[in-house]
Amino acid sequence: MKTWVEKYRPRTLKEVAGNPRAIAALLSWVKEWKTGMPKKRALLLYGPPGSGKTSAAYALARDLNYDYIELNASDWRTRDVINRIVGSASRFGTLDPEREKKVIILDEVDGIHGRAEYGGLAALKKLITQSRHPIILIANDPWKLPPEFRGLTQMVEFKRINQRTVLRVLKEICRREGIAAEEKVLKIIAANSNGDLRSAINDLQALAEGRRKLTLADAELLTMRDVEIKIFDTLVRILKTESIERAREAVRESGEEPDTILKWLAENLPLEYRDPEDLARAYNYLSRADVFQGRILRRQDWGLLSYMIDLMSAGVALAKKRKYPGYTRYQYPRIFAMYAQTRGERQSLDALAEKLQGKKDAHVKIHASKRVIKEQLIPMLTLVMKHNPEMAALAASELELELKDIKLLTGDEKLAERIYRQAEEITKERMRRLAKGDRTKQVSLWEF
Repeated sequence: MKTWVEKYRPRTLKEVAGNPRAIAALLSWVKEWKTGMPKKRALLLYGPPGSGKTSAAYALARDLNYDYIELNASDWRTRDVINRIVGSASRFGTLDPEREKKVIILDEVDGIHGRAEYGGLAALKKLITQSRHPIILIANDPWKLPPEFRGLTQMVEFKRINQRTVLRVLKEICRREGIAAEEKVLKIIAANSNGDLRSAINDLQALAEGRRKLTLADAELLTMRDVEIKIFDTLVRILKTESIERAREAVRESGEEPDTILKWLAENLPLEYRDPEDLARAYNYLSRADVFQGRILRRQDWGLLSYMIDLMSAGVALAKKRKYPGYTRYQYPRIFAMYAQTRGERQSLDALAEKLQGKKDAHVKIHASKRVIKEQLIPMLTLVMKHNPEMAALAASELELELKDIKLLTGDEKLAERIYRQAEEITKERMRRLAKGDRTKQVSLWEF
């Protein structure tokens, strides 16, 4: 299935949404190529993800009526590969007789920096000075590249697209797709995108899948998304790449915690890796990352975090034998939905554990941590409540449990009420004996 990002990619520079100054600079560069050779044979388009850099590069090629070749620099960084692929493209003409030249588009060029030992950057610098064809370099962070390299290019900045422009594009897509969307829904998508048009369109497609109408209730699915770098983009960068560095960067540059990304990967791996062997290898790396996470939490040894990140990013990315093409609709982890559904119960158990500790009272009831109480005492107390009502009533009386506490432990309203009434009678009887001067010590259930 074709993604809407591809389906509605602008055909010409005039159709590119937002960044009018950047588009004006590109149009000026187009005119220079139409009349001869410009001073700078390469453009360096830079800016945040989803700001239109790649779309503008394609549109420019169409405006020039040139053929184009696109490469991902993070996967083509060695001297030999750049000379063989990019070098031959920059020297020779196009096979299409109707097109005089071609545009060479290198995405993620900032990924080349740091791998100078392979000579990829030096080879690219040489090709820029000798190319007979326009070269467009695309980067999120151009400042990773050396100044002398940047000096060979005409730098064009793309900024985040304003919310009004994103909203206009979303409305147009809905019109073409025949989707009746409430404007509030589109405004939420636009605001949530934080100027990333690609993410906004992906969000719209994910919400509209199989629907002809979008309401405010549908937009609630977007409230859990990160506003800086979408978890969706992080997953794409890990699962769709075969580059170790790009996979690592996906985790480092994401605004999410590694544990959150790990859960998203665990949920969506079967949707992406369709080969059982690839899936098995990926889950093996993911499970080892989970082991390191457990060690970090137990030992508080945060030096192990790099191992966890490498296994869940580079390990998972390299687990596949080949890239899987096409759009994958990633799903929200079911474990998070389970957390949300059981939040009330977990909060009640926390409150009960704190009550059993007696920290809010004048005396201490149980000398144990909340963790021990929740993991050992409450399960035992639950068994007593369900299978021995008489002993349960004694425990409820001594621990001063309320009806809501007993209901939480039994899960049975009628049984809880019966135990609570018996506990009240036991408490009243003890108070009557004390009033008569009977100071006989009551044997505690917890002294056996």
